[in-house]
Amino acid sequence: MKYLFKIITFLLIFNCFTQRSYSATNFQQTIITTVPTAVNISAYNHSLSKGTIAPQTGISSSPSASFNIKTNGEDCNYTYIMQAKVSTSNSGDVNAYFKNSNRDYIILGNVSSSNLPNTNSINNIKSGIPTLSGNPNAIAYPITNTLTNIESATMTNNSAYRGLCYSVKMGNYQNGNIIQTLGAVPYANTYSISNDRAGTYQAIITFTANRNP
Repeated sequence: MKYLFKIITFLLIFNCFTQRSYSATNFQQTIITTVPTAVNISAYNHSLSKGTIAPQTGISSSPSASFNIKTNGEDCNYTYIMQAKVSTSNSGDVNAYFKNSNRDYIILGNVSSSNLPNTNSINNIKSGIPTLSGNPNAIAYPITNTLTNIESATMTNNSAYRGLCYSVKMGNYQNGNIIQTLGAVPYANTYSISNDRAGTYQAIITFTANRNP
């Protein structure tokens, strides 16, 4: 019995002097960074977009839509598209661009809910042989694109973008401007002091950069 007691005593003493054991601990941190978009689009000069029309002649003060495009992406990575729409009373928004005799045009429509043009007015203008009585509350103007540090802007017919639109190529440029300006003289037989009601006329132009797959 004495021998057994000595063994037990030794074990107790050994346990008292061994190094303590601690449970495992850990601490973690998350590293966060932000990758900015490769393309940024903004108005180049928003004040250019508002103009006036002479009531007797339809002569405009030549307002413009202007965009600034900054990109660090290649043209092969993005599809740059400029579209225009005009509101109608019976079909909602429709394409405002059209082409005739190798000139590009845009249609502006009255924005008053009681004076919105209908699609007959839009189609009468796009027919190429508009009549003064056939397109009430819609007026068309030639348009010119001024490019700064942009390779090209070409009107093309693309069903994915609701028909006629501009395909824009940045080329090797990474910071460019495009200004689309209305000509002063309206397209023949689209302005009528009798048929076009007074008010605000507009088309909405959108510049889009779509990432290619």
